Amino acid sequence: RVIPEKTTTLVVITMFDELGFTARWKIPRESLAKFVLMVKKGYRDPPYHNWMHAFAVAHFCYLVLKNLSLTGTYLTELEAFALFVACLCHDLDHRGTNNSFQLTSKSILASLYSSEGSVMERHHFAQAMAILNTEGCNIFENLSRKEYTECLDQMREVILATDLAHHFRIIGELKEMVHEGYNFDNQKHHNLLQSMLVTCCDLSDQTKDWRSSKKIAELIYSEFFSQGDLEKAMGVKPSEMMDREKACIPELQINFIQTIVKPVFDLLGEMFPEAKEPAEAVDHNKVYWERVSDICRQRNANCTSSLDIFDDEKLEKEVMLCLGKIEEQE
Repeated sequence: RVIPEKTTTLVVITMFDELGFTARWKIPRESLAKFVLMVKKGYRDPPYHNWMHAFAVAHFCYLVLKNLSLTGTYLTELEAFALFVACLCHDLDHRGTNNSFQLTSKSILASLYSSEGSVMERHHFAQAMAILNTEGCNIFENLSRKEYTECLDQMREVILATDLAHHFRIIGELKEMVHEGYNFDNQKHHNLLQSMLVTCCDLSDQTKDWRSSKKIAELIYSEFFSQGDLEKAMGVKPSEMMDREKACIPELQINFIQTIVKPVFDLLGEMFPEAKEPAEAVDHNKVYWERVSDICRQRNANCTSSLDIFDDEKLEKEVMLCLGKIEEQE
């Protein structure tokens, strides 16, 4: 996220080139440029679920595909292509509110997609399809009919897999696949791996350094609290993590890392030993949030101070002292 936003579209095009997608799938230069610009334009500007989030997710996907040499050994060329494009498009037209809010507010999106579940994810895929069907934006135009159908099917499944409800449904199967060993001839393993990879990409902000991940957390809770405010205005009681008056951010972060982020990155590190570094970064960030929680207790401070903890310089200094001690021990 240190890359200036104005250069991100060029970086995305470069990633397409370096992953070999532009040449392999004969993507016209103009079509690729128009597609990337349309995708960027397709993101709204909530605090977190915006174009910069999509870029970060796609960039992590790029790193995974390059560094783990997945294509040909774990994924087919088409699967790798679909995964990367899906990462770029996975939150298109996100409104800063989640699936629960769509149902509660009886939004237009809920009326369109609620019968199938994963309301927002289905909308994101529909938006991606709309862009691909826009004149001059179809980066799949030189795929065969069979490849085209398969690529769209895989994109849909990958985007739907970004719904954490889906992740919880398959976590047992993911563990089984990792522990038993990956079988390239088993299509179910391909599907499970794509789901695990997109979840890691979507959560990859949690693998960044403490200062970066802390800044991302501020954006996330700013978006959550805005939804909570909307729900209160509607007469609906928001969940604790959406309620700026009740959310204990350090405890919520610790729980989020412990129950969702750490398990999936541990699986990634177990399956690919060269991917242990992100899992270690997740562990470090969990330690820092635990330190924040400890300091709040020592101060006898009310943990429900909303977003104030992100601007507490004294708190930051104490946490960074903890960081220094951890580095010395290593």
